[in-house]
Amino acid sequence: MLVAVSCLLVVLSTTVVWAHRTLLDTGTFVGTVGPVFQDPVVASGVATRATDELFIELNLQGRLRDALPPKVSFAAVPITNATKGYVAGELTKVLSSPQFQAIWTAALTATHRQLVAVLRGEKTPVLSTSAGGYIVLNTVPLINQALGKVSGLASDLAGKPVTLPTITSADPPQQAVNKLSQALGVQLPSNFGEITLVRSSDLATVRQGVKAFDGLTLILPLVTIVLIALALWLSVNRRRTLLQLAVGVSLLMIVERRGVLHEQSVLANAAHNPQVALSVLGDLLHGFFVLTAWVLGVALVVLVIAVLCGPYRWAVAMRSWVKRTGRSIAGARGGGRHGRVVTWMASHAAGLQLAGAVVAGILLLIVPVSWISFLIIAVLLAAYEIYLQRIKPPRPDEASPASGPGNQAGLPSGMSQT
Repeated sequence: MLVAVSCLLVVLSTTVVWAHRTLLDTGTFVGTVGPVFQDPVVASGVATRATDELFIELNLQGRLRDALPPKVSFAAVPITNATKGYVAGELTKVLSSPQFQAIWTAALTATHRQLVAVLRGEKTPVLSTSAGGYIVLNTVPLINQALGKVSGLASDLAGKPVTLPTITSADPPQQAVNKLSQALGVQLPSNFGEITLVRSSDLATVRQGVKAFDGLTLILPLVTIVLIALALWLSVNRRRTLLQLAVGVSLLMIVERRGVLHEQSVLANAAHNPQVALSVLGDLLHGFFVLTAWVLGVALVVLVIAVLCGPYRWAVAMRSWVKRTGRSIAGARGGGRHGRVVTWMASHAAGLQLAGAVVAGILLLIVPVSWISFLIIAVLLAAYEIYLQRIKPPRPDEASPASGPGNQAGLPSGMSQT
């Protein structure tokens, strides 16, 4: 029972720690979600959706139809669509630009910090309560800055010279909407740019949940470690118990990862833009897959060690071979008689050194590029090459002459030092 509960808690602790860091730690959240607009699919999808909503509010097609002569009023639709495509393309460039990335990162950092503060009982000016009783996020300042980044776009859409106002996160949401409405000459809805987060009447419950979540993130890993230690302490066969823990954690972790991948695909397919949703969810879940991969890797390493330490005939034979090889290597280092393995390696050292470099190159090609993988491969290759260099026999021209009896410093027989 302890083994089963411990395996479940390892998986649960991993998920809870990832979720807590990703959702409630501002640095982790911004690092995860911040680069989302660097994906062209996301930038294009968001720009297209924003353009559609902006054209609906500005009623560009109706205004164009009224301005054209009756005989050519049918051209309002294709002109509007062409204009919409142009605007979407320009907004895509803006969203992908380093300037907007800096604005987006700063806004996301401030907003997330304020949101977490609200959920933990602190007050903030960025979030407010709407007329419907919901806690909402005001994104009008971000929209205003995005419009200002495209030279002349606001004026072209409004059909008159437009000077965009200065809107900051300190402005109340309704005041920000009124400023933008006056500048564009169009009455925007009172909830324009608002993102609904949670009903204000449920905020107390949500805060209690966040508080419990904070405590669970600290307690659950400690309980998991205690239960694993207790299971090993009570076990009459600790190697077998360790094997059961490793197998259980590995299987449950694989099942969880496959389940998350399935749900990610389901959620993406149900979204308005599946490609954008899939990209965003992929960025959001990247930390989960990295953390669970580490846990799965540790479990598999423990599993392999526990199996190799078992009483199986092949495991005993392998351990004996390792011991003999180790003794041969130790003898080579101590200047003693070389074992068969070391002797063979010494006679083929040049070829083995070349083969090691080739294997390292292949690993660098197929292993995902990261500083950790590069460092591990470099260290292993260096240790391998240094060892082969040490056991390599010297070339004939490098061998020192043998010293004869009574001969000092290897001088020829019959000669003495002056």
